[in-house]
Amino acid sequence: MEIRKVLNNNSVLVGEGTKDYIWIGTGIGYKRKPGQEADEKKIDRVFVLQKKSSERLMDLLQDIPMAYVILADEIIKYAKKEILYELSDTIYISLTDHIFNMIRLEKEGLTFTNQLFWEVRKFYRKEFSVGEMAIQLINAKFDVTLDMTEAANIAMHFINAELNTDGQVENINELTRKIKDITEIIRMHNQIEVDGESLDFERFVTHLRFFFKRLEKVEVKNKGNPLLVYAIDKYRAAYETTLLIGKYLKKELVDDEQLYLTLHVQKLIEK
Repeated sequence: MEIRKVLNNNSVLVGEGTKDYIWIGTGIGYKRKPGQEADEKKIDRVFVLQKKSSERLMDLLQDIPMAYVILADEIIKYAKKEILYELSDTIYISLTDHIFNMIRLEKEGLTFTNQLFWEVRKFYRKEFSVGEMAIQLINAKFDVTLDMTEAANIAMHFINAELNTDGQVENINELTRKIKDITEIIRMHNQIEVDGESLDFERFVTHLRFFFKRLEKVEVKNKGNPLLVYAIDKYRAAYETTLLIGKYLKKELVDDEQLYLTLHVQKLIEK
């Protein structure tokens, strides 16, 4: 495939027709020029990204060693097996840049705590576990001793990448605060302790994240749901809790939203 731009000794932009690819491999760009054929035998990684992300990754590759890009790619591949939702291309740029700067600061003796560490660990368990694996991998690869609290910072990059479908930075602090407040509403109204380690709680948090996303992007018409009448009668406390959640969010929830929230809350009450 034809080289369109040499990014550095180990990465090139190649193209075929209207499609662009970033090829990464040891020496793949060494003494090469645009217009020449790239050596496919030297390929270690291939990136096919949207145009905006591709341009940003090209800029990054000219400033950051290839080892960081490859490590970030390994972490992302692992994450895609653990996290079921689709990730935005921006994760390749944000995670690579974060790892590079995190290691640089650690070697300079500078560390920063994540104010949302406990909330991230509790509300985003899958992403946090990916962060833990990433820290172990980074420590072994670059011979550093990053603290496990950094797992929350890495987890937040994946949370952002899931929500960041329009290229805008989401307010994860605000999202986490809402989940924390709603959990407190459930606890206080039902006089229970919510098990933050349970599978039911994990499902509830996942539901809330997509629920918030729908509330922000689309106004859903109330088509009615006869099952809600059954749920109100059978799970009265859970339904009352759902109404309190709607009041907290300052939203009039349609029947479907009330039903699904009620069922999720009931699961937590039962436990």
